[in-house]
Amino acid sequence: MANFAAFIPAKLAPLEIREVEKYIPGQGEILIKNTIIAFNPIEYKMARIGFIPLEYPSILGLSYGGIVESIGNGVTKFKIGDKVAATRNLSIPGNKYGSFQRYVVALETMTAKLPENANIEAAVNVILNLETVIGILTNTLGLDHPNLDKPITSKGKKLLIYGGSSSVGSLCIQYASQAGYTVISTSSPRNNAFVSTLGATKIIDHTQDQSAIVSALIEEGPYDFIVDTISIPSTINITAAVLSAQGGGTLHTLIPPIGPETIPDNVERSFKPYGLQLGPEHSEINKWFFESYLPQGIATGKIIPLPQDKVKGGLNGIEEALTKMQNGVSCVKVVADPWEE
Repeated sequence: MANFAAFIPAKLAPLEIREVEKYIPGQGEILIKNTIIAFNPIEYKMARIGFIPLEYPSILGLSYGGIVESIGNGVTKFKIGDKVAATRNLSIPGNKYGSFQRYVVALETMTAKLPENANIEAAVNVILNLETVIGILTNTLGLDHPNLDKPITSKGKKLLIYGGSSSVGSLCIQYASQAGYTVISTSSPRNNAFVSTLGATKIIDHTQDQSAIVSALIEEGPYDFIVDTISIPSTINITAAVLSAQGGGTLHTLIPPIGPETIPDNVERSFKPYGLQLGPEHSEINKWFFESYLPQGIATGKIIPLPQDKVKGGLNGIEEALTKMQNGVSCVKVVADPWEE
């Protein structure tokens, strides 16, 4: 069957649907018949803001999944017909790796083989954001990763994860609580029921005024680590104030500053590009994530994805998906089926 892709022809230009080649995977690569695309904020920033320099025309897209169509030389972990979820390594150029198309080439090392009883859409929903979670909590903060085969043992440490209904926040709560850490988080009353299923000990209403939120969060502390998964000025002002009140330290944030923020002198705001990939320097946790945690967690239901918001129109619906991401979403994951007409 023919391959079609949604291209961005020039910087900030609207997407165009074009027929492209059906790729032949190279060394260490597999070709995936893509059945689900999951959208992430970085993609609208690439398409609508020019957040990252690109070569045009360009096929964007970072997370997807489907069925293995063919395999390249040296591939040992996959066979034709396997159910898989995959992410793109942005440091490797090439339109064949972008998920905004029907057939996508994936690196064997960036792909998870899913059990027959696992839901592909659920795995694609979480795969990219879970890489970010690992980048923050384990690679940066040094937290132990979960072991889903063993009972949870308390580590005696407490985390504040601000933004419990966000994609990264919801997964941070699950990952940390599964590893034995006490988690305090925030949510609106509308999303409180969902966030309460994720493992947080206490959820603070973030629709209160700023002083009330700060007071409530301070009361639940002190915290060994604070991670702001929203990281816009209004939330930074809250999380920085909480950290300052307990003596200061490092505030871990998901994006760099985008506007004026109030950072007390005893607080350091820290941002790193945590999780677009699990690089070679983290090969062991890379292997654990793709071969164990993600497949097992999805198959057993121990990893809970956000509810899906599926745009209509397949590849033609990607513009709508990017607009949704740009406008901001809460407690949903925007997805599309590239085969839908």
